[in-house]
Amino acid sequence: MSTSTLAYTQAIRPEDPDAEYLTIQEFAYVMNCSPRTLRRRVKAGMPHTRQKGTRRIQFSRKDRELWRRFSEAGERRRAIRIAA
Repeated sequence: MSTSTLAYTQAIRPEDPDAEYLTIQEFAYVMNCSPRTLRRRVKAGMPHTRQKGTRRIQFSRKDRELWRRFSEAGERRRAIRIAA
């Protein structure tokens, strides 16, 4: 894998985790998952923001809050299944 491709496949620490917009690599770091996982979820319909005129995927604060709620709901469902 080339170094330019590697940059898009690894999560990177954001300078400001509470910035207005985060790239997919920065948001992957915050969510503790891979950028590939985020791309699959975006393709499946999860909220995201596209920069006008480009294919770049970004996540606004509002998008990130929705992702966190969805993630927390999933954790609760898993806990219920394990307890049953």
